[in-house]
Amino acid sequence: MTSNIKTIAILGGESTGKSTLSEALAKKLNTVFTTEHGRDLWLEKEGQLVFEDLLLIGEKQIELEDELAKRANKYLICDTTPLTTLFYSLDSFGKTDPKLTKLAKREYDYTFLCEPDFPFVQDGARTGNEFRMLQDRWYREELAQRNIKYYVLEGTLENRIARILDIL
Repeated sequence: MTSNIKTIAILGGESTGKSTLSEALAKKLNTVFTTEHGRDLWLEKEGQLVFEDLLLIGEKQIELEDELAKRANKYLICDTTPLTTLFYSLDSFGKTDPKLTKLAKREYDYTFLCEPDFPFVQDGARTGNEFRMLQDRWYREELAQRNIKYYVLEGTLENRIARILDIL
């Protein structure tokens, strides 16, 4: 990662506005953002991921971050991290590749957690609101256990962007 670029991790359960926020924030900060490779692969494979795919997703996510950091302007917005991939590996397969566990320790300069505070929207690729709430609880517990400082984002897109800008 380019040392003068600050990384911003956007985490949260399904349908909490991460992708919309990542794109809007990148635009506001005149920089770039990563897409969520896991979602891209899930769609490409029509939801039929196998255990080995999860490590590949984590590796590709980091590869995307490192590549985009070269084009970033002060900040790189990361729409998810390998920590998310770790969650999916544990949830879907009950285990994780030790290499993915290591990738999930990647550090970010800022970590934001999107509150599940607006109605769940099913886009055909999501599990449901109950799963979204499970993800939210997992993130809070995992971030606390890892002693990662994070900021909760609530309300409208504009409110979330304003909070991030205040923190930055």
